[in-house]
Amino acid sequence: MSLKFGALTVLVSGSAADPWLVNPCLEANSPWAKQPWCDATLPLDQRVEDMVKRMTLQEKIGSLDTTSPAIASLGLPAYNWWSEATHGLSHIRNDDGTPYETNFAFPITTAMSFNRTLWYSTGAQIGREARAFMNAGNAYSTYWAPVINLAREPRWGRNIETPGEDPYLTGEYATAFVQGFEQSPDDPHHIQASACCKHYAANSMEGTTEANATWTRHNFNADVSMQDLVDSYLLPFQACVEKGKVSGLMCSYNSINGVPSCANDWLLTTVARDSWGFDGYITSDCDADEDVFSSHHYTATPEETVRDVLRAGTDVDCTSFVGSHAKSALDKGLITEADIDERLRKLFKVRMRLSHFDPVGPLDKIPRSDICSEHATALARDGVVQGSTLLKNVAGALPLDAAKLRTVAVLGPNTNISQKMAGYYGGNNCDGKFWNMGDAVKQYVPNTLTQSNGNGGLEAAGNMAQDADAVVLALGTNLDDAREGHDATSISLPEAQVQLVETVAAKAHGPIIVVMLTAVPLDISKLLANPKVSAILHVGQPSVQTLGIGDVLFGKSVPAGRTIQTVYPASYADQISIFDFNMRPGPSKWPRPDCPREQWGHCPMGTNPGRTHRFYTGKAVIPFGFGLSYTTFKYSMATAPTSVSLNTLREQLATVQRGGKYPKMADIEAAGPAVQYAVSVTNTGDVDADDAVLGFLTPPGAGKDGVPLQTLFGFERVHVKAGETVTVWLYPSLADFTHVDLAGTRHALPGAYKVHFGVQETAVHGMGYVATSLVAHLDDVPELVV
Repeated sequence: MSLKFGALTVLVSGSAADPWLVNPCLEANSPWAKQPWCDATLPLDQRVEDMVKRMTLQEKIGSLDTTSPAIASLGLPAYNWWSEATHGLSHIRNDDGTPYETNFAFPITTAMSFNRTLWYSTGAQIGREARAFMNAGNAYSTYWAPVINLAREPRWGRNIETPGEDPYLTGEYATAFVQGFEQSPDDPHHIQASACCKHYAANSMEGTTEANATWTRHNFNADVSMQDLVDSYLLPFQACVEKGKVSGLMCSYNSINGVPSCANDWLLTTVARDSWGFDGYITSDCDADEDVFSSHHYTATPEETVRDVLRAGTDVDCTSFVGSHAKSALDKGLITEADIDERLRKLFKVRMRLSHFDPVGPLDKIPRSDICSEHATALARDGVVQGSTLLKNVAGALPLDAAKLRTVAVLGPNTNISQKMAGYYGGNNCDGKFWNMGDAVKQYVPNTLTQSNGNGGLEAAGNMAQDADAVVLALGTNLDDAREGHDATSISLPEAQVQLVETVAAKAHGPIIVVMLTAVPLDISKLLANPKVSAILHVGQPSVQTLGIGDVLFGKSVPAGRTIQTVYPASYADQISIFDFNMRPGPSKWPRPDCPREQWGHCPMGTNPGRTHRFYTGKAVIPFGFGLSYTTFKYSMATAPTSVSLNTLREQLATVQRGGKYPKMADIEAAGPAVQYAVSVTNTGDVDADDAVLGFLTPPGAGKDGVPLQTLFGFERVHVKAGETVTVWLYPSLADFTHVDLAGTRHALPGAYKVHFGVQETAVHGMGYVATSLVAHLDDVPELVV
């Protein structure tokens, strides 16, 4: 077909509808083709400047909103900045040419793999499919993923979208995913598709009522110390910008210390652009700009809001508040046309980098056949395999031997939730397949019977368990429990699920395997203590990729995932409010969440026991980094330095901080590894398997004066054949030997460090663990500061 747009006619092959993107520079006879902004040999900034100066004021104002109207001055149709790609493409168009897209497991699953290669490959495939959809005329190019807020709170509704609770892990995930998504080897000079790290920042509460106080993400003010902000909440975004080179950021709904994120010039300009060197565009979360005025009441008028968000550095408004009030703000003298132009320069530079206005290049030739390819479907399945994490395995109950099983019963509320999960920040799936837990088992044991909610209840479940050779219980949470806009109210295993386990345990004569499908880290103490529960496999939320779970259950693959969330005792949710954003332990200014209604108004204040493995002072039900295998491992130190000098680090920090900036971690890391550790990983069992080796530092003064209890500094996933040894090198950087004070200033931290590899609680189960020590010193500070 042909598309007429003004004087421009663009041929569109294989599409039954108008393409979403049009490049007017490709039509040699168009009035735009000879203009400087269409000249790909000119510098980007010069081309962008030419675009902006040709636009009318009305066109400029319209371009500040997510759905930018057509720009007749440039021959451009409307453009929508909002698409999604958390675990596959969303906000794209399916037609006969592009009927499906690959639906991957959620990050809460794939992050448990501790495998940068998997994250990079997943990002690369989703980004490639994004480009293929764009080339087919069925997608735009700017995707709002990944979510890299910390899963610092077990009740947060959006933990499912995150790579866990640790800032270093989350930053590494962001870096790998973004690099894969944006940077195609086919064309190193352009972006394949634009990623956007969100939600910047301190955004991990959806909407909750506690002790007669109700807050939502739209009006909540996160009261965060500078220490926690710099040391925890900002670190993943810093990695995304500095290492991932991301082209987009999203400012969040909430305020931080009284200033809405999208109107926070310190956050958006001083930190992101000036200190970290961010060179991309910033979008608001949807209606977050309006929230500055109507929910936070930070400004007195809509026009003042437009002024504050534009001058803070928000480039595009999701959805239309800024566009609706910008002309009035201009008329009242609150903003200038130059303020608008500055925002448009950021936006059109990103579109230039996406080659929207360049001659046809390699990225424009990515075919539709790359969508749902064999590579894509195998990668999506492997993501669940690599993320599956074994928490319990009594007497080698797993893997199951399919040859010895005539019948398997798959029971529980999460038996058939895949299609619903797939549509959450996703779309459909290749060939319209929405595999569930029954399918996962049935591929190995055809005579598999299933029951989810209803269908006879507990009695029927017990009878099915009694007649089966093995039982698989699909437990956990789903979107009814936690999702965007809705936080979980409990971290206890639901009572109905406890009753199901007890009923099945009383009737079953074969192994009972629990598969936990959940992004809420539930207290599963009762399952761990129940001798009739033979094994527990934690898989996060795999969406439609349940067949990979079957691969692990039946031994085609060996689990090597590690937990990325601390599993707290259920009482944790009674101690500390979801509204308390402090990471470090101490008194809380928020009431205890379990305060009864009759005490509302004079509830006792809560106590923060510390959040995440870095600061939690209690005993975890399952610690961060826990994971078992079908084989056993032994660690030993091949290379273990005993000291490191922090003199260079101190000089670097002093130089940067004298300039009033926050130090770029890349500058610190450019000095090279502080020290290098070599760990010998020996597979002492009889099964070839992967192993994820995690390295931790316990700093001097751990747990005192705000110093973390431990810090994850490195990880590597390796494959080790039975009886063989592989050497794993892990490198803490100089930045790992720092401490952030209450004012948010980073200092070198000398003293005696404990260095350990693996998680000690897994050693009794045959997993690798080894520890050593190191002294970090400054020339004028005693070496043994503890």
